Amino acid sequence: MIHDILFTLFSSNAELPIENFTIPEVAGKWLHPGEIHILEELLRIANQYKEIKKFIQQYGTLTAGLLKPKQQKPTEEPLPQGLYLQAFVDGLELVVKPYRDLVVELEAKYLKRPNLSLMFIFHQVSQYRSLFGFLLQLINGVVSQRIHGCALLPYLQQHCLHGNDANYQAVKTIQKSVYVIFLKQLYGWLMHGKFVDHYGEFFIQQVESNPKSSLGTGGLQQPTQTSVNTFSDSASINSELWRYEIRHEMLPYYFPASWAEKVLFVGQTVLMCHFDPRQHTIDRGGPKRTAVGGRKTGRGLSAAAKDNLWGEQEQQLFRRFHQLQNEENLNVTKFEHLVDEIKEQVTKHMSVIVVEEADLVRQLRLMKDFFLLGRGELFSEFLVQTQSLKLLIGKEINDGTARDLNRALQLAANSISNVGEDIEQFSFELTGNDETEESICYETKAAVGHIMLKYKVKWPLHLLFSPKILDRYNEMFRFLLRIKKIQHDLLQIWSYQREKRIKHNSDVVQLRNKLMFLINNLQYYLQVDVLESQFAILLGAITNTPAKPADFERIQRAHTIFQVNVLSLCFLLASANAGEPSSLGTTTMAGVIQVQENPVLTILDSILSIVDRFCLFCMLCKDPMTKMERQEFVTYEQGFMNHVDSLLKLLIGLKAGPSSAPLSQLLLRLDFNHWFSSNTQTAS
Repeated sequence: MIHDILFTLFSSNAELPIENFTIPEVAGKWLHPGEIHILEELLRIANQYKEIKKFIQQYGTLTAGLLKPKQQKPTEEPLPQGLYLQAFVDGLELVVKPYRDLVVELEAKYLKRPNLSLMFIFHQVSQYRSLFGFLLQLINGVVSQRIHGCALLPYLQQHCLHGNDANYQAVKTIQKSVYVIFLKQLYGWLMHGKFVDHYGEFFIQQVESNPKSSLGTGGLQQPTQTSVNTFSDSASINSELWRYEIRHEMLPYYFPASWAEKVLFVGQTVLMCHFDPRQHTIDRGGPKRTAVGGRKTGRGLSAAAKDNLWGEQEQQLFRRFHQLQNEENLNVTKFEHLVDEIKEQVTKHMSVIVVEEADLVRQLRLMKDFFLLGRGELFSEFLVQTQSLKLLIGKEINDGTARDLNRALQLAANSISNVGEDIEQFSFELTGNDETEESICYETKAAVGHIMLKYKVKWPLHLLFSPKILDRYNEMFRFLLRIKKIQHDLLQIWSYQREKRIKHNSDVVQLRNKLMFLINNLQYYLQVDVLESQFAILLGAITNTPAKPADFERIQRAHTIFQVNVLSLCFLLASANAGEPSSLGTTTMAGVIQVQENPVLTILDSILSIVDRFCLFCMLCKDPMTKMERQEFVTYEQGFMNHVDSLLKLLIGLKAGPSSAPLSQLLLRLDFNHWFSSNTQTAS
């Protein structure tokens, strides 16, 4: 009987041999009531162990979900497989191992001393009764909440705070097993820019590349692949680099979001280093080269290029991770310090490449010259070449439209000095209505609303000029180009009216002068008060001096702030707080900029639409105007004055807010002698 009891305590089978001894007819005849109670307690312990063992067999490393116990309910949905779940089960196996060893030891004692009592067996195994109950609570929590991946870490941390020392040590054993997986993935991402994650368990995940999701948030897809780094063109680099995002629901609560942003930034920076074109050029010639005169072969140079990032510190950092793995208690501060140390070295290495080798200042000037129309004479000539985008393209955009625009840009560059080879980094594309419907913040249906300036990003500036950043640059480019086009159209009207020597339509000439005054001052505000001043601040922030050495993180933060300030002061944001940069200023902003309806932008859009229609009206109206033309002209004039009145009132209100110096300049330029405000009040 004792042997059957020991076998029951050790067995994980569905049927327990000693269950028959607890039947009242049998127990009352052969056993004392006290022994019956002991048997029932032993049976309860055996059932607890059986439930734990069933969970281990189903999700353990050896079975990995291949074994489906007979006891499992048909309607019970199995847990998703994962390395963290297997590590959790491996930790359970380590916790229950002393119990199995104890049962084996008791059997050996029983073989030596067959007179051992039932009370002795119960006394030895009863110490695991509360532990098994606690472990079953852990298992039931994982099953009921369907906890997956990194979410196991905070779950275990919550149950770690336990007054029972046995339960506390059990959770620590499981926690240590699970943290091995977490630290391996963290080490792989921070040191090599890749990690093994077949089940989507890490808090950094790959998302499906979607060309239309550049300005949207998009749903996260379940990744089932590991990161594979290959050298390719700019589009491939972007697709590989920017498909990683933070899944905050998988991030343990004791790690702050800023820490996760740092981890993401470091991994993306290391990943960018793997795309070094110099390194891959050497690798391609590596097999054909031999070591001559002590020089390294192509493969040796590739290894040397990798060592430039970590050098001799890679082994030291590996030991730091190993020490974290052996820590008895979780120390978030050590995690933060380690990531900060790695991040500091990565940013220093990247800063040298970005500032010195990639010539960052020159690339930023190119972005300003082309995306922000810093080369105004180039785009004036471009508009001359196209003779007006609306007339060139009309309502139908065909396959040859982009080619015609690029040809016009090339001709404009040839007629302008000091453009050189820079023009080769830029080209035009035209997006469809569906792709620009959400990003266009004005009513125009002309090609200005569909044009997109493509920029060939130079390695390693992909971290600075991400697809989202370039989308925002294109939003500013379309807005500024629209104003530039309207300014060009008004000059064409002035030239046309001067040539025709208008005699009777003096009202038309006066309205044209008012429109030119507003557009010219708006253009001056955007180019001088906003873009030039903000760009000077940007250059001052990223300038490398002995007192302030280059720091890639500082460069990213300054560039993000520059773009947000420009978007806000150009009225392309819903408010000054929209799209604020994250506390880190890392590869991405804290949130994607949603171009919502801005009241100032709405009024400007209405004014620009009036100017568009007025320019067409001026080309077609007679001198003197007919009655119908006079009515149409009055509509334009009244609409313009009403919108100017609304714009001035709105700017006066915004001027009272913080950081209103540029808005004060715009208000001063538009109404420096109170002519507009006095005329609108008289008209009202």
